[in-house]
Amino acid sequence: MALWKLIVKRSGVINGVRLEKGMSIEMTTMSSSNPLTCNLSQNAPQISRLFENKYGVDLMKGHLVTSGYLESERIS
Repeated sequence: MALWKLIVKRSGVINGVRLEKGMSIEMTTMSSSNPLTCNLSQNAPQISRLFENKYGVDLMKGHLVTSGYLESERIS
């Protein structure tokens, strides 16, 4: 099990979704693999849901759950 911090890389309105650089969430994964590069189809809904719960933005709507818009940092 691993704990990850996912951080928005840059500010802007992309596909109708407003993002601010530095917005971040923490999530756990069952494997030690990066959630943005491994099993993204399974991780994307959870990542989007966490951002929506914290900031009220739907990353799935804007197709923003990618390494192009988010960076990941393993915490533990």
